[in-house]
Amino acid sequence: MIASVCAICGVPIPESRLTCSDDCHEKAVDIIEGQFGVYKKVVDAVSGNIYRVPVRDIIELGLKQQDLKNYPAWVEVDHVE
Repeated sequence: MIASVCAICGVPIPESRLTCSDDCHEKAVDIIEGQFGVYKKVVDAVSGNIYRVPVRDIIELGLKQQDLKNYPAWVEVDHVE
């Protein structure tokens, strides 16, 4: 059953997908990273620890609380002008 279209090129695709091909997937990830950044600051609601998680991992793997320990801690950097 075709219920959706590719977010990049508009080709009909199954509803469970966002893109029709690996090329369109890469373009979609590039667009999303361009809008939201390559990394996201993710707070573990249980521990309160803050992690630096790649947007690509969130898109491709999903994100579970127990997986956060596999990512580095978020470090705030002071910008000096």
